[in-house]
Amino acid sequence: MEVNSNLLRLKLDMVYRDVSAEEAQKRYAELTQAPDEKAPTEITTVKVNKKPKRKTVKALVPKK
Repeated sequence: MEVNSNLLRLKLDMVYRDVSAEEAQKRYAELTQAPDEKAPTEITTVKVNKKPKRKTVKALVPKK
């Protein structure tokens, strides 16, 4: 989302603030570079044994 908003800002700057084509190309090249991604780390899962909850049955008391 951040890249899209930055590209939109660049477009608006070109239109309303008279940014030169060379400056716009330079900013576009900076914005569209792929970010350096870290190698994914190993994810470990832990099982948690929970006791199932007991459901209580409520008795219906007749009205007098």
